[in-house]
Amino acid sequence: MIIIVDDTFIDRYKFHDIEYLKKDMYQDVCKVFSIIKTADIIIIKNSLSDCNLFCNHKTLQLYNNDGLALNLEDNTKYRDALLNKISQDGIQRIEFSRGLETNYETNKIDKDLFYTNLKQLLDYYIENNRVEPKILFWGAEFEERERLSNIQQMLMQIRATRIEGFSNNRIILEGLKIIFPLQNSVTIIERWTNNQLSKNDIIREINNQII
Repeated sequence: MIIIVDDTFIDRYKFHDIEYLKKDMYQDVCKVFSIIKTADIIIIKNSLSDCNLFCNHKTLQLYNNDGLALNLEDNTKYRDALLNKISQDGIQRIEFSRGLETNYETNKIDKDLFYTNLKQLLDYYIENNRVEPKILFWGAEFEERERLSNIQQMLMQIRATRIEGFSNNRIILEGLKIIFPLQNSVTIIERWTNNQLSKNDIIREINNQII
């Protein structure tokens, strides 16, 4: 189950097609909470046992049981208590907000990108019975985009690291496994060293392999 808490969800239809979320197949795997009253928090907490991914609006506004917005102090108290519960239960949490810098490593994503890729995430979940959060960040082609991102990071490390240090650089070793899946990464580095290849020669070889 994926849980989304977003106090701005009521206006989301203005920016994205979210009608699909009303279908049973999507409601079975995704619960959306929008105008959340303090009494509703216990409902969310009781749903956490089935939760694989929790997504929340960064500046989530909560309401009292009369439907009035909580003041800053009370809102922060209730919101932090809920998010601390998520953390204690070991549930992965992704935070979204408009204009937020998207970064997979910190589990933060721009709100428009979040809703753009949400259906792809849910379709993958329904088909594979597995939540893959990377889809929110890179879309359905996340594997190829992640592969290219890892290769780019490896090339940056190659440019910044002395050749003698390649064998101790995790990013370079993991990148070489992607480019040369049937070869030992350390053996490749040893060949480069023995043949006295320059960094330009090494990068050229890698680029030729990618093509």
